[in-house]
Amino acid sequence: MQNSKIFRAVTPLEDDCLQVEMESGCTVRLDMHRRLQSVRFGLLRNQEVFRSVGTDGYRLIFYQESSEVLEISAATFMDLLAVDRTQ
Repeated sequence: MQNSKIFRAVTPLEDDCLQVEMESGCTVRLDMHRRLQSVRFGLLRNQEVFRSVGTDGYRLIFYQESSEVLEISAATFMDLLAVDRTQ
């Protein structure tokens, strides 16, 4: 089986959301607002870090001073879409 890319592009939006374009052509809007209060994603409260998001096709990657500081794998992304663990 070939290791196909999952993500085509990601754009940070003003309201703590990520607009993620999938390789399938679908676009998904992921609301990160409540997740920013968690330890896991708290670093993303820094808007410079949140807005630095990019993708290598397999992960959503956040940077600080040119270094990777946080990543969201495709599996974690799907979990974030499916289950709201902030409640």
